Formats: sequence, structure tokens, C-alpha cells
Amino acid sequence: MDVLISLFYALFSICVIYPPTEFVSAGFTIPQIFDGCLGSENTNFITYHMKRIAITAMVHAMLPLGYVFSLWMGGEDGPWMLPSALFAALMPTIMCLKVVTWWDHDKINHPVVRALLPYVTEGSDWRVVASDFNFEYRGVDKVVIALTATSKFIATQTWLIKVGQYSLDLAKQNECALVATATDNHAFSQSGEDEIQYVNIEVIPNREDVKRFSFRISATALRDLQPSLQRPVRVPEHISLLPTLVERFVKVFKQHVEQNPVYYSEQEIEQCIGCMQAQADVKLDKRCVAPAPPGAPPCQPCNCRVLWCCACMARWWATRAGGPASRWLGARGSCPVCRAPFCLADVRPARIVPPARCA
Repeated sequence: MDVLISLFYALFSICVIYPPTEFVSAGFTIPQIFDGCLGSENTNFITYHMKRIAITAMVHAMLPLGYVFSLWMGGEDGPWMLPSALFAALMPTIMCLKVVTWWDHDKINHPVVRALLPYVTEGSDWRVVASDFNFEYRGVDKVVIALTATSKFIATQTWLIKVGQYSLDLAKQNECALVATATDNHAFSQSGEDEIQYVNIEVIPNREDVKRFSFRISATALRDLQPSLQRPVRVPEHISLLPTLVERFVKVFKQHVEQNPVYYSEQEIEQCIGCMQAQADVKLDKRCVAPAPPGAPPCQPCNCRVLWCCACMARWWATRAGGPASRWLGARGSCPVCRAPFCLADVRPARIVPPARCA
């Protein structure tokens, strides 16, 4: 019986400290259980996490005492139970005293307040920085990336924040540099890609009184984060970021298009209407004679002029392709303008008719 209780409580403790997806979905996490005490994170970010860190530390410190209590409830009454209970009670007692010191002396010893103190100007108070931070966090111009079930990374217009179980790391965007330090690739991902890459990024403040911190996100999340950063993430030469599935498809798509005959246009070719950056360089021209796959419409002539670059046409194709990525090239697309069905053989590289040479 004691073995079963010990195994169950060990599993329970792990799920409390590192809650799995099922616990999060069921609302069985410390922030969700104590939601009424914590208040709103979006309204008062700093106070919310000051309370959350204190409650989290107290709950985790009480787990050993809960284990002894579970054994007692299970019928264990050996002579070692009382000393074990007294020893287990020391942890929440010590943690309670530590939490009291956090909230004493104007709360300057609290981990969240200590992270704010370097940004307090002379003659001011940390509450002024907290108020400005809370106001900015209420805005919609922020990016929140979940790192684990208990941590996340946030980028606002001014701040970079890493939220942990017992800590809150802060750095101003204009006073730090972000450097990729390592990458690791995995051959499986829940998003359906055949390979996913994670990047370790270190935030290096320019000030010595601000602590460095690091976080780990996927390469896809990093691309979503880049537009919200005032300074781009520096990637050393020995580190290469894995292109996304769509980027790899665009490369293969271009290679196949280059094998098709060139279409010479007598009209002036303008900028691509998709990205408005590159010059339009592909024309849909029905060339295929093979029958369409089962369930796919047959190819039809497209009378649109040269409007799209090859990269935008490939992305258009990829976003509307169904099934696994290995079958995308054999599928059928539709013209973004006239919706005429076409296949890969109908996508021809477009060039302007070269001027005639004088005799």
C-alpha cells in the first residue's frame, strides 16, 4: 500500500510542478486554481505575477508534507512518521518566512520587484515602472510565446519578458541584444512538418545590473517573433536556421518551374501584385495533356497577364494544397485572379521579348 501511495504521490507532484496538457486543459494548475486570488494578468501584470510566484513557491514547498499526510491517511503509523512530519513541515515554514521577507520592506526583496529596480530612476519608485509596464502590457501590440506549461516569453513594444515559475526576467529592447546560441532538430512535430528546429536564444543586456536570461523556441515561432523586435536576433555563422516547410516547397517549386519553357511577353512586366517587392516572373499557360487526377478539375487556359512572382505563386499553391506535403507538386492549383485550374507544367518562367537586333 505504501508503495502505491508513494508512486501515486510522486506522479501527482510531478504533474503539479510540471503540469501536462491534460492538467492545463482541465484547469488543474496553480494559476488556474488560485485565479480568484491572483486577479487579471492583462490588467495588472506585475501584481499578478508577484502573487503567483509567492503562491507557487508555497504550494511546492507543501508537497513533502502532503506526502507524509497521504501515508498517514493510508494507515502508515510507524515510529518514523512523526520525525518525518516535523522535517517535512520545515519546508513550508521556511518558505513562508521567505515569502514574508519578499513582501516586507516595501517589497524590494520580491523577485519581480528586483527585476524592476534597475529601471527605477533616482527619486522615483518601482511602482512607477510597474504602472508604465502594466499600461503597455494591456495593449494589443505584444507577442506571447509559450515555452513550457509553466513559462512563456513576451515581447512588447519596449520590453522583453521571460515568465518562469519562481522568477520574472525583464530587459528593455533598446538596451539588449538577442543572440542565437544553439539549435537542435527533431524529426517529428505536432504541426505535421517532417522536421522541426528549436533555437536557444540568449538575451544579453547592455547594463551590468540587469541579469542575462535565455529561452528556447521553435524556428517558426522565431520568425513570428522577429517583426516585434526592435533589433534582429543575431545568428552566428556556425548556426543555420532550418527553413520552414513552405520555404522548402518554394525552393522545389522554383526548380521545377525553371525546367518549363520560357514564356516571352511583349508587354511590360511590372512588380508582383502578391509581395510588391519582386518582379513578376511566371505566366500560367496551359501546356499539359495528361488527364487530371481523380477528383481534381482539368486544367483550363488562363488569359491573365504576367502578375505574380514564382515565390508568391508557390506560396499560393502551398496554402491551398491538401494532403501531405509530398503530394503537393502533383496536385492542381487555381489562378489567384481568374481561378482557372492549372498544374505545375502550366507554370512558365516569363521574360520580356528581347529587342530585335539591327542588321
